[in-house]
Amino acid sequence: MKKIVFLCLVAVMFIAGCSGMSAKEESVTKQILSKDGNFFVWQHLGRHYVLGSEMSNAKFAKSPNMPYARTILGAGPNGETVAFEIVKKDDAYTERLIETYNHTPFLLASKGDNYFVYKYNGRIYVIGSAKTNQKFQANPHLPLTKTLLGAGPNGETVIFEFDKNDPKATDRLIKTYQG
Repeated sequence: MKKIVFLCLVAVMFIAGCSGMSAKEESVTKQILSKDGNFFVWQHLGRHYVLGSEMSNAKFAKSPNMPYARTILGAGPNGETVAFEIVKKDDAYTERLIETYNHTPFLLASKGDNYFVYKYNGRIYVIGSAKTNQKFQANPHLPLTKTLLGAGPNGETVIFEFDKNDPKATDRLIKTYQG
């Protein structure tokens, strides 16, 4: 009996440790993204909740509850479980939310005005200037890059901004990312 209790305790500690968030951070409900009044992403209890209307968003803000959802384990930028709102009368609704979510860059880290890390389309993008960061947020594309295959924490491709006027900046980004 003691072994079973011990194993259950170890499993709970492992699961809590894998989320990467403290219990206090997980319990905070916060909206992390809002686009065009028809795409909202909330973080709640270590998960992402994706909603597709202002009315649903307002309801979720009052009470973080989603009556019907399609849940995809590990689909978030940091491996979070993601719940997508379902509207029974509109079969394409949830697919639109999933498509939009998958094609949205999520900021993973930043340091000052010259270091930004995004997860986008299963790849990691590392940007070294505020100007490029603004452009990337509007249109997630980097014209000049240096790519390291499998260099991400889960084997993702990592794409670094390359500045032809300052080639050493890319080396700085790589060192910062790896360090």
